[in-house]
Amino acid sequence: MADEAKSQVDNESAAQDAAKQTASAQTSEETFDAEYVRKLRAEAADYRKRLRDLEGRVKTEEETRMPEQERLQKKTKELEQQVTQYQQSLRERTLRYEVMLAASKLGIVDPDAAFRLLDTASLEFDDNGQPKDVERALKALLSNKPYLAAGAGHASATNPAGGTSKAINGDPMILAARRAAGLPVEGDK
Repeated sequence: MADEAKSQVDNESAAQDAAKQTASAQTSEETFDAEYVRKLRAEAADYRKRLRDLEGRVKTEEETRMPEQERLQKKTKELEQQVTQYQQSLRERTLRYEVMLAASKLGIVDPDAAFRLLDTASLEFDDNGQPKDVERALKALLSNKPYLAAGAGHASATNPAGGTSKAINGDPMILAARRAAGLPVEGDK
């Protein structure tokens, strides 16, 4: 607002200076009637008014563009965050799959437990997002936690005794139940 007032004062003083110079030049050369001078001043005032209107329009247009740019910048940030989240999710799924696959190959009893116990932060990824040295990390985990490895005589969730046990086979109640069911019993022929 102060800038507009200052520019208006500057424009008016410049117009007055120009009018004085024109008047002094005209008095020496020629004179203009009052009606013509009023017409020129009205025209100059009209130009100043149009200039202020156009400056206001430019300022308004810049203000309307700025929020559009801010909106686009905000949308860009949101999309970048979504891409980052998607890449992290994809990397985690790929890592989980590769660990489960390698754990199965190594004969790990509980691949999910192996994945949870594995230090995934120490694994490196190649350019395609595939984890490197998963088997090496799982072998190190197996050396620290040997109970994860499947082996003969180890208990599992489906076979807690790890096969037929003498304690179970020696129990007379179990032997009677097996005979009643028609199942083979050790020692019976």
